Amino acid sequence: MPSYSGKFQYLSADGSAAQAGTCQVTFDESTLTLAPTAGAPLAFDLGDIDLFQPGDFELTLTLYTGKKILLNQFGKALQNLGHDLLEAYRQRLVQCLLLEDLEETTRFDGFAQPSSPVLPARSFSSPAEFRLYRSNLAVLPTLATGFQWRLADVDAVKFDEASYALALESGGERLTVTKLAKRTREFRERLENSVAQLNQHTANTLHEIFPFLNPDQLQQATLLMREGHAAPLAGLKAIHPKTEQALVGNVIDAKLKPYFDALIKHVPPGWGYAGFKLIREEEEPGETEAELPVEEPVTASAGANEEPQEEAPEEPAQEAPEEETGKQPILYWFFFPLATKPGARFPGNLVAWEATSKGGRATYFFRLLPREQARVLADPSQAPAAVDAAIRQLNRALVLLNFRREPVYLPDDSLEMQPRFRRYAIACRKIPELRRLRASFLGRAVHTSPQAWNKQLEAFLAKAEV
Repeated sequence: MPSYSGKFQYLSADGSAAQAGTCQVTFDESTLTLAPTAGAPLAFDLGDIDLFQPGDFELTLTLYTGKKILLNQFGKALQNLGHDLLEAYRQRLVQCLLLEDLEETTRFDGFAQPSSPVLPARSFSSPAEFRLYRSNLAVLPTLATGFQWRLADVDAVKFDEASYALALESGGERLTVTKLAKRTREFRERLENSVAQLNQHTANTLHEIFPFLNPDQLQQATLLMREGHAAPLAGLKAIHPKTEQALVGNVIDAKLKPYFDALIKHVPPGWGYAGFKLIREEEEPGETEAELPVEEPVTASAGANEEPQEEAPEEPAQEAPEEETGKQPILYWFFFPLATKPGARFPGNLVAWEATSKGGRATYFFRLLPREQARVLADPSQAPAAVDAAIRQLNRALVLLNFRREPVYLPDDSLEMQPRFRRYAIACRKIPELRRLRASFLGRAVHTSPQAWNKQLEAFLAKAEV
């Protein structure tokens, strides 16, 4: 573990010095320790750094608390400290953005200018490192909080010859990448090739699920059901009336069919969503859910102040490698907006998420909308758009998590207090989609048996708000 000697100031949010003096700084892959000659030491997770600001003669670290650590007078060692700490910080940030299991292809240094109409913190200008994965792009700035984009979410890639800037668009968000110098063309080509490969995989997958679609119909389906997106079943059915039947016959594991059949009975006509993601084989498949109570639903608040029950480690759904030549495994899932009353035309404020292929071990239940907004679900003019937006938001969060379940269901105390879950607590601060997902999570019904699971389903339906 490297050790560096110099001076520091620990600045309060208002800029006043709470502590100062000579110190030694050490760090490893996850923790930085600052030991002053006089006074109490500081230690914190590298993921707790929000801003990393190197200067010619000093280094400033801004923590999520708003306080700052100013490091200076390290002599010639400051350059090594800044370089090595930045690398460790970025690697930890990748872990806290839940990207460490993905396959990285290359890295670029440049300048990032993202803009988002709904996330003000994601509108900034900063030097940044860009890490390109086979299915994701990580943006790791020094002057702002890092984030990731899924390449399947990219709507357009545009290049401006005059400014030599590359712009990525996704929904209402935009990311402008500049100052890549001689590697600009390489970045553009790699990015476009990765997006094209995902589009190709989408077309091949949907052609296998829906072999009866003609080329024009398949093209419509690829626009509606992109890899990692939740497509409305009604929209697929409008393309061809056999699409729902084909989904039921081709993407549901026989062991999970009873749970699908039970859920679909509670979905009002015309509702329901389906999605898929390419994955790679897990090293140890066949994990099982922990033994959990089956008489009552496993709610988000259950055991909030208790130790979580021990489970087999849950592996994320890992992306498929390019060199795989056989049939690539695929994770399929459905969202079921559930009617809480028999014969209802619109769903209540309850949606079930069910993985119907690899990894389907429990049904997860969420609120569609915050309680104070749930009244729009009873309004025929507002309900369709509200449900669609809510499903897309939930789906985006689950895919950004790469389908890890622990960040969804573990109580806050477990994330905050147990070191092995620390990166999930940091992820909640850095990923707004995860915070919203946890706020809407109601609980899960474990696939112990269809009979026990049905009791839990009925309990969720009985308690759901309208």
